[in-house]
Amino acid sequence: MERVPEPELMEEKDQVISYDEADFSEGEFNLINQISHYLLRKKFSLGEKDLIVDLGCGPGNISEKLAIKWPNTEVVGIDGSKEMILRAEYNRENSTNRKKLKNLRYICSDIKDIKSNNLFLKKRISLLVSNSLIHHISNLEVFFNTIRGLSNNITVNFHKDLKRPLDEKSALELKEQCSTKYNEILTNDYYASLRASYSFKELKDFILENDLSSLDVFEDGDKYLIVYGNV
Repeated sequence: MERVPEPELMEEKDQVISYDEADFSEGEFNLINQISHYLLRKKFSLGEKDLIVDLGCGPGNISEKLAIKWPNTEVVGIDGSKEMILRAEYNRENSTNRKKLKNLRYICSDIKDIKSNNLFLKKRISLLVSNSLIHHISNLEVFFNTIRGLSNNITVNFHKDLKRPLDEKSALELKEQCSTKYNEILTNDYYASLRASYSFKELKDFILENDLSSLDVFEDGDKYLIVYGNV
């Protein structure tokens, strides 16, 4: 199936609300566990001197879980959508875990404008994470240039995203499965995201062709891809 790009930012209020109110907790906890296991395997620990950045943080679901998992580490969630950042800040202030989120803050910034020497990045980034961000980026070069610019010699990258189905029939079947759990807005957005996602080969080829061989890609089941490693 050919890739069909979608808008890079989710700025419509009804989209943001639908995304925020949906229960993605199982997948989110799974991602946190995957990151934790990977860091453990690398014998890499996070503490007060470290900074975790969640790119494309949306309403802050992953950012909050990162902040709770590593309470002594500063966490910054970044998203280009003002509506998403407003929602993330609202969720943080009204969370039952509010006292555990003092190490978390948010920044509204387009991915193309993020620079590692900006004032809000006072520490070197030790862990750079994203979930379902890559497919929103029209040009892979923009995404990889951004993470290369933010990373230093110790930064661990861990980026999870959807994998584009092989054909339209498979995409429609996944859309139908989604419709049994989520509303029409979210189902249509999910279908658009499936079509906008990259394939394993596209990501792997880009990495090999652009001097990024320290990164790797693996297929996480039949629906997801993970880009991980050091830049």
